[in-house]
Amino acid sequence: MNADSGQRQLFRSYLRSAPAAYVMAFGSLAAFTVGAWQANLAIMLGGPAAIVLGVAGIAWYYADRAAANNFYFEFASSVGLTYANQTDVLTMTPLLGAGNRRHVEQWMYGRLPGDLSGGLGQLVWERIQKDSDGTTSVKERNRFTICVADLDPSLPFFRGVYLHPRRGLFPPYSEWLGSTPVRTVEVESTAFLERYELRAASDQEDLLVRRLFAPTVVSWLANHPLSPGFELKAGTLCVFVPRALEDAGNLTYLIDATRYLAARVASEVGEELTRA
Repeated sequence: MNADSGQRQLFRSYLRSAPAAYVMAFGSLAAFTVGAWQANLAIMLGGPAAIVLGVAGIAWYYADRAAANNFYFEFASSVGLTYANQTDVLTMTPLLGAGNRRHVEQWMYGRLPGDLSGGLGQLVWERIQKDSDGTTSVKERNRFTICVADLDPSLPFFRGVYLHPRRGLFPPYSEWLGSTPVRTVEVESTAFLERYELRAASDQEDLLVRRLFAPTVVSWLANHPLSPGFELKAGTLCVFVPRALEDAGNLTYLIDATRYLAARVASEVGEELTRA
């Protein structure tokens, strides 16, 4: 079950529909007539072919969108979430406020498994560049799959913890922390450090971060099949993968990762409240 399920069936049904048939028939006839009138063999043969290919391309585009919408709607229903095609999100963590322009597609929200309030979807964020002549253009466009959970009790204790996948020598996306004051936190695990960069806000208590990243958590992250990153700030946990997840298995993996990390945060918050 994935975002391409049913795409071919939808494509065939669109291509066989009455509007598509009329456009191909009358469009091809018009192109052939124009070519005959101008005695141009290229137009007579190429025109109808271009009309058919154009209609097929449009049918494929809409079939692809419809199949994806159907998949995410059905997946949302299967895990007890409400589906919204597109929405905006509050910029509670640096990633949710990345770029100059952003929105979330295929948004699924409500009570996540594990009794967490939040949502799941694809964050699209762009960096806009203003040219010398005053025009603007998209310099960079990225698509991340995110799972957001509300963890209000963590607000007094976690000021900012940012676990990001390492981007390598030729990163596919730019850094979005920008002017956020952070410091690097070292973890004694080679496998973990090969995958991740761990940073914390300058005013974040170091002991809490150390306890949050217990050896079991570090090992779990170092071996997770998705290599998920996360940001914890302002009572919000945002778990992410820097690509589009378009199948039920990986989306379930991401929800499970969010539930696991949220439980770890809740455990540390509970210990802090007990000490207080």
